[in-house]
Amino acid sequence: MTNPVVVLLAAKLRMALHAAAGIRNESKLKIAVLTVSAILLWMGAFGAFYRGFAWLRGFEVASGGHLMGVGDIIMLRLLSVFALALFLMLIFSNVLIVHSTLYRSREVAYLVQAPLTFRQLFLGRFAECVVFSSWASAYLGSPLILAYGLNAEAPWPFYAAGVAFYIPFITIPAALGAFITMTLVRIYPRLPRGALFVFVVAVVGAIFVYLRGVLSAARLAEEAVMGSRGLTAVVAVTRQTQSALLPSQWASEGLLLASTRHYWDSLFYLLLLTANALLLTWLAAEFAERVFYPGWASLRGNGRRRGQANRFSPLSLADRLLRIIPYPSRALVSKDLRLFWRDPAQWAQFAIFFGIMAVYVASLRNRSYEGYEHFQTWIASMNIGAGTLILATLTSRFVFPLISLEGRRFWILGLAPITLRQIIWQKYWLSVATTSAFTVGLVVLSCIRLGVAPVAFALAVYSIIAANFGLSGLAIGLGALYPNFQEDNPARIVSGMGGTLNFLMSMGYIALIIAGQTFILQWRALRMFQNPESFWYALAIVVAFITALSIFCALVPIWLGLRNLRRAEY
Repeated sequence: MTNPVVVLLAAKLRMALHAAAGIRNESKLKIAVLTVSAILLWMGAFGAFYRGFAWLRGFEVASGGHLMGVGDIIMLRLLSVFALALFLMLIFSNVLIVHSTLYRSREVAYLVQAPLTFRQLFLGRFAECVVFSSWASAYLGSPLILAYGLNAEAPWPFYAAGVAFYIPFITIPAALGAFITMTLVRIYPRLPRGALFVFVVAVVGAIFVYLRGVLSAARLAEEAVMGSRGLTAVVAVTRQTQSALLPSQWASEGLLLASTRHYWDSLFYLLLLTANALLLTWLAAEFAERVFYPGWASLRGNGRRRGQANRFSPLSLADRLLRIIPYPSRALVSKDLRLFWRDPAQWAQFAIFFGIMAVYVASLRNRSYEGYEHFQTWIASMNIGAGTLILATLTSRFVFPLISLEGRRFWILGLAPITLRQIIWQKYWLSVATTSAFTVGLVVLSCIRLGVAPVAFALAVYSIIAANFGLSGLAIGLGALYPNFQEDNPARIVSGMGGTLNFLMSMGYIALIIAGQTFILQWRALRMFQNPESFWYALAIVVAFITALSIFCALVPIWLGLRNLRRAEY
């Protein structure tokens, strides 16, 4: 008799193959853009990692009157830091994906009635969670491993070890994420929503504050100028990311041993990692056998209960603030806010992004770089780059799925006394208002913390304001141009071809903005202008370019998306 878990996985594989075969029905231009962009992004990451590792290998410090090569030592430590950071991010990612896959998916309502044990149901869905949460890390991590191997002149078994270590390494955070999710869902209906939100924000903030103390870039920058003492600082700081109890340490240590041809020692770490991955998966399946169904049933029942409205609740306060918006747009905004608030996976991710932004601002420090104006401009440009990247992540994750999340009920909006044009623009202005409230404040605070010059300060603030309009237009327009009304999981919607295209185009938009800003500020720092008036003329051209690009990205995708929705049949 065939194992039910194997049947579930075979069905998912057939669905994936059918979805891949359906790509030929997509626009050839979209496929070409996605393919070329993905290849260029991978090659760019590989080039950056390769050049960075090559520079580190030639890095030397003074020790006892002699130069000592420390590049290999730093490279080893950086791999450990990267593995730990990836491990923690995979835990967060799997908490959200397990919640969507085990508790929100419509398929689960049918699977709980199938002749399956809850252990088997969990294992079938768990394999999907592992694949879904790790493909991006494989895509972005492979150029790093390849670049390190080429720089270290590693033998071919090192690359095979990279694949072998990766599978159990991603399974462990998936199992831990499943434990956390099933526990939270089990106790979630018993907790007030506001208290749970505060708890999530506090946990995220505490974790990132701890990581900030462990990996303090400012401390490294201050101590690295002290010759060999800089190496001591690097080793001391990165030592805190290494522990014999961390799976990230097992993976990085095993890979490094494979690169130096210590294959038996590397095999020990591989078996250690695999044994723990299998043990945690088995424990998670046993845990699911006991707590999955009670949590799933409680969550569905809790969604159907309606309590008495609290005038001091966040939703009630939001309704009072929305009174300035005329109907019917106010009703649509209120609906979107309620859907967001009732989905723990959505606002949990938002809390994570908020924690990242808070820690980023807190980790910045003002430095005096007198006589190094060009270095100040690089810092200002990288700061606006960080702000726009956070903005692009917000719009890609939360704004792009807004149209698709209307689902099969989208036709109801067509019967309402509101036009498709009003629906699109309502979601656009909602996106601009919400993302601006966070990202503009982020850039202002970071510029103040860095002591950015007035011209760079004003240009950074203007750029982030323009980017809010441009990136929101891209996300809403492409979300309407490539909607997926059959999917209710935002993570899957974002991972589709439309979401990938939106992300890649957002990266191109950001690259153009950063290039324009860096160009004008660096030319001024390097005294490339003949007279002061030339700088102001060039600055006006850059501002006009940013404005025109943002208007184009805001209007053209929305126009294309609106035309697609008008032609579609529901």
